[in-house]
Amino acid sequence: MRNNYFLKRLYIPLLIGTTMMLVGCGDPIIDIEESNTYHWQKNMNEEEFEKLKEGMTYMEVVKTAGGAGKMIKNNQYRWKDEILMTKAYIVRFKDDKLIDKEVIEVKGYLTRK
Repeated sequence: MRNNYFLKRLYIPLLIGTTMMLVGCGDPIIDIEESNTYHWQKNMNEEEFEKLKEGMTYMEVVKTAGGAGKMIKNNQYRWKDEILMTKAYIVRFKDDKLIDKEVIEVKGYLTRK
């Protein structure tokens, strides 16, 4: 019975400490994406793309876009357009600094005439 008492006294602070550690170790990208009103806002749009400047870090770009890009090559990320399925945004980094960006045409989607 005495061992049970000590285990309970140890368990509660351990549980509280573990919970606090987990809450404090949130993923900043997930936090940014979950702050969007709509799921599609984790993609990029033209206005956000124009705000990207040389020298920005990857996290600054993620904050501007509202979500993470998909790594397509080492230090090169792609964001889908929020509206158009026929374009995407490519952003290149070197030493975690934006060095180049471009808009690309996405092929493979039907265009109606």
